[in-house]
Amino acid sequence: MEGWATRQRTFTVRSYHFSPYLAAEVYYQSQYSKWSTTALYVGSRLPLNKHLELNPYYDHQNITGKHPNQQLDQFGLILNMYFGGLE
Repeated sequence: MEGWATRQRTFTVRSYHFSPYLAAEVYYQSQYSKWSTTALYVGSRLPLNKHLELNPYYDHQNITGKHPNQQLDQFGLILNMYFGGLE
């Protein structure tokens, strides 16, 4: 089972529009009978042109299911590509 929440807003600096965001996810694992993992993300959607967008982000996970607990810190970069519809 998974739960999540996201907050995003678009900002404009001169003529450039970007969308920073903050997201949170929690995971319930029945094998441990508890909400065992939380994940927090922060990043921004950075349009390059009409068809390309970069999405750099930071992810922090707290995993409490197994002993000892784990904390993961990750950085990532996503390239989104948008194509026109098929006709």
